Amino acid sequence: MTREQFLSQYTGEWSPSDGHWFGLDFGWRGQEYRFQTDSMYHPANTVLPDGREARFGVYKKEGSAYALIGEYATPQEALAQCRIQGMTLGDILEDESTELLSLIHISEPTRLRRIS
Repeated sequence: MTREQFLSQYTGEWSPSDGHWFGLDFGWRGQEYRFQTDSMYHPANTVLPDGREARFGVYKKEGSAYALIGEYATPQEALAQCRIQGMTLGDILEDESTELLSLIHISEPTRLRRIS
């Protein structure tokens, strides 16, 4: 997947409102991760130190839960600033060894529904 293909899914007119969020599960180097719109576990998004709202989070799967790696205001910032094992998220998503596992639709924070 190229960065442009990835970003095309998160740009334009959209809003994960009314309790609906989207996530992308992917595997890399034997570990599962999730890119998530809005907070996965909290009803309100984090306000970043610069005053902007964190609309995107990157999580690492640990057992049956996910641990937050980082939160970002834009998907572009997530691709450039999130680092996992020394690589940026953008480089990881373009890595040929990265496996796209599923797209996730979450209608409530505790109910997951895979859509692919």
